[in-house]
Parts: sequence; C-alpha cells; structure tokens
Amino acid sequence: MQPSKRDTEEHVDKPDSKRARISKDQATLRKRAPVRPQTQPTDIYVTSNSNYKGQLTRAKKLLVEDGESFIILHAMGAAIERAIRLAMGISAACSGQVRCHTETATVDLVDDVVPVDTELDLDTNTRQNSAVHIRIEMLEPMPGTRKEMASQGSRRRR
Repeated sequence: MQPSKRDTEEHVDKPDSKRARISKDQATLRKRAPVRPQTQPTDIYVTSNSNYKGQLTRAKKLLVEDGESFIILHAMGAAIERAIRLAMGISAACSGQVRCHTETATVDLVDDVVPVDTELDLDTNTRQNSAVHIRIEMLEPMPGTRKEMASQGSRRRR
C-alpha cells in the first residue's frame, strides 16, 4: 500500500517564504537606504520625488553640452515608470540620436525592526524590489559639443 499524498506532505519540511508580520504596537520598521555602487558623473538616480525637468536638463547637458558618450538612469520600484518616461524624453530631446539599452534587476533591501520595548534586541528584515538600469548612448556627437569640436580639430590637423 502506498502512502497517501497527505502523509508524505507532513514529513517534508517546507521553508516559510512569507515574511513575519510586525505589529505596530510591538515594533517599528525603519527602511534603510539601498546600497549604491560607487557613482560616476554619468549616473542619474531617479526616485519618485525626483524633479523630472531638472533631471531631463541634467541628462541633456551631459550628453549634448559636455559630450558624454553615454549616461545611465537607475530606478527602483515605483520610480521605474518615471525612469522610462525620462529616457523617452531624453530621446525626444536629442532628436532620436540616442540608443537606449534597458537592464532589469532585483535588489535586496534591508529594513531595521526596532522593538518598542527597549530591552529587546534589534532585528532586520530583508526584502526584494525591482530595479531598472537604462543606458542611453549617443549615436554620434551632437554638433557644437566639446567632443565634436575636438574630433573636428584633430581631423583638420592631419
């Protein structure tokens, strides 16, 4: 006689994948800032509170005026939509002379659980959040940029 499915399930240890609920009267949850790698001047971090117009101006300045060959937009969670909208705005502002390469990721975030009772120890929770990294590359230097003028100067000397 074979054991029933119910009998075999009782002996299998299943990992508890659900996070423990924290009641507000027992502890408070403090969300830590996400860990960022060392930033470059061409990195733009988009948040849900970011000023769209300011970031669009900064991106255009980096690509058009400063002649950077690429910039990277970084966003997590609810800000992903804003980053995509910003990338589309940059493409329109640069007359379609850019190429966008999108990469998605999952980021581990850590939260501190601070108990109301001061005699208890601090604890941490980990959770995951979606992230996007959009690399925007100039196909060719825009006319009038420092890089374009430098490349013309080197061609004239030869």
